[in-house]
Amino acid sequence: MKTLIAPLLVLLAGHLPVGAADQKIEETARRLFKSHADAVITVRATVALTMTAGDAPSQSRDQSVEELGTVVTAQGLVVISASSIDPATAMDGRTVNMRGAPVKLAVTSEVKEARIILADGTEIPATVVYKDRDLNLAFLAPEVGAEEAKDAHFTPIDTAEEQALGVLDEVVVLSRLDKSMGRASAVECDFVRAVIAKPRRFLSIHLAQTGLPVFALGGKFAGFTTVRFSSSGDAEGIAASPVVLPASDVRKAIAAALARPAPAPKK
Repeated sequence: MKTLIAPLLVLLAGHLPVGAADQKIEETARRLFKSHADAVITVRATVALTMTAGDAPSQSRDQSVEELGTVVTAQGLVVISASSIDPATAMDGRTVNMRGAPVKLAVTSEVKEARIILADGTEIPATVVYKDRDLNLAFLAPEVGAEEAKDAHFTPIDTAEEQALGVLDEVVVLSRLDKSMGRASAVECDFVRAVIAKPRRFLSIHLAQTGLPVFALGGKFAGFTTVRFSSSGDAEGIAASPVVLPASDVRKAIAAALARPAPAPKK
């Protein structure tokens, strides 16, 4: 009988419940949460927005936003979904249906003030240093000479090693709750449910929150959550789809942001 135990266990392994198969992704999630939960931060900004719909008079207003972003360098460079702090990314030049007729929008937006809020509550004045509207990414950095940044500790994610993903690959997503929940760190386990090939490669997971890093089963950087915008085609409005931008595209955008000259200190 003893000689039959090992072969029997091998046969049974293929019929274990789903929870046993999930153990590895849970271990990866725990490890990443412990080491890099603080990489997900909050960005609070005041945005000046001006919009013109067709021939109607322009309307201007200031809008306050609070969104999530991810630290990508030890110096505090943060990547965020551009549309979350720059509404023009999603709206400028789009056609929408107003009072039964198609109307083209002309939208400009500018970040008047921004702050990076770290996990410990430290608030650091920040400046938008680079935007890629095609990828819907924006990068912020601490203001040059900001006193609040001198003793701040930034926890960047590791983007040096990346992992390409396919359908049904498991992923870990680091996140953070909103102000009403104390901005507590959070983590999600998910899987890729679709791969979009055109107009560029995107991944689809179930989590819709933008500004978050996505990691593969082995813990390597796999992508960043943002939104893809497209016109619906029938003047009904703007179609917005949560997507994961693959790591290779994010890395190129990080390199472009780092290549930009540092902004001058504010007087």
